[in-house]
Amino acid sequence: MEESSHLAKIRYQCRRGMLELDVFLPQYFESQYSSMKASKKRLFEQLLEEPDPDLFAWLMGFDDCKPPYKELVTEIRQFQLQRQL
Repeated sequence: MEESSHLAKIRYQCRRGMLELDVFLPQYFESQYSSMKASKKRLFEQLLEEPDPDLFAWLMGFDDCKPPYKELVTEIRQFQLQRQL
């Protein structure tokens, strides 16, 4: 039960109210989160705590992201690009 409430919380945090973020984050979460290692899950959860303008700039490639997130943000962007093909 605790696991499902934790997943529900993360799922809710993926919904940001900004179209671009609502395209990137929930789809990535639903597809990838369950197969991630624990350390990557924690990093993803930390990423969700960042402000929307920063997430938007990073995911759109308008700005370089903070070092701990660089690989994860690149992976999320590539995931979305593959979905569009």
